[in-house]
Amino acid sequence: MKIFLKKPAIIMAILLVIAGSLYWYSKSKTKTGIVQYKTVAAEKGMLLVSVTGTGQLEAQSQVDLKSVAAGDAIDVVKVYVENDQLVKKGEMIALLDMEDAQKAIRDAELNLDSAENKYEQIKDGDPTKDEKKAQKIVIEQKENSLADTKEKLNDYYIRAPFDGIVTGLSVETGDSVSRSDIIASVITKDIVAQISLNEVDAVGVKVDDKVNLKIDALSEIGFTGKVSKIDTIGTVSQGVTSYGAEIELDSQNELLKPGMNVSASITVDSKSDVLLISSGAVKVQGDESYVEVLKDGKKVPEKITVEIGLTNGVESEISSGLNVGDQVVTQAIDPNAKSTTSSSSSSFRMPGMGGGR
Repeated sequence: MKIFLKKPAIIMAILLVIAGSLYWYSKSKTKTGIVQYKTVAAEKGMLLVSVTGTGQLEAQSQVDLKSVAAGDAIDVVKVYVENDQLVKKGEMIALLDMEDAQKAIRDAELNLDSAENKYEQIKDGDPTKDEKKAQKIVIEQKENSLADTKEKLNDYYIRAPFDGIVTGLSVETGDSVSRSDIIASVITKDIVAQISLNEVDAVGVKVDDKVNLKIDALSEIGFTGKVSKIDTIGTVSQGVTSYGAEIELDSQNELLKPGMNVSASITVDSKSDVLLISSGAVKVQGDESYVEVLKDGKKVPEKITVEIGLTNGVESEISSGLNVGDQVVTQAIDPNAKSTTSSSSSSFRMPGMGGGR
């Protein structure tokens, strides 16, 4: 009797399992949907290829002023300027003690007088032509010596080499300086950017290439310029070779200061009025590059072989295969998949990366 009562319960359990399976199977069938595609129209525009570098702002020119006067140590008689002062070319910066130089001039004058007096004495006698000529040569030598001594007097006047700003003034009246000591520096008001480029990027950079600059301390202001110089010999550090480039700014700003950090984007190539698409939409299969295009209201995209021209990694020029307005697939959304797939997935490599030309 007990066994008979259990049979309906077992049968009921089996029926429930079957019903549940049919329910979930039916539900999974209704989940199936149509794959949707995101597209972007191919359009004409300008394509820029650029490389980047970082560095600092510097004065366009800087001269360190040192004593070139004779002697291991010379006293500073007077200092005429202060740090950050504007000066004109030739303006006095400092005066050094010229007592020794003035004594040398007096000695040279005495030597010249002595030579001239001796010549007069020779004339009063009965000199030969050769004797008179020899003494005249001595006089010329003393004259030259006096001129050289007077010329050296200029070494004691420290003057500005060009219009600029005094910086790094390190002496006061009464100090003693040697030839190795920097008395002061004069820098130009104009600022340039000195940046470093890796060897791969430096190959494509040329003088006069256009540059966009971002200065960390003045991030709200955009600056532009052009490449004015680029090193022909690189600098090697820890096995990495880099090349310096100087950027001449299109306009100056009084807020710019030497030492500010700067990043530069240098345009090394460009094309205008070319057909462009997102580089992420390009797929590569063997030696062939292709994109997927939705045409004429079709629900399934068509594979189109394309030829890639210039690329910067973000946008690519299409030399052939597409027309303006073609709807290029950039992403496929499959409702049955656990995650969406995109044409910019890492499973596809980018065409033309590295050279950009």
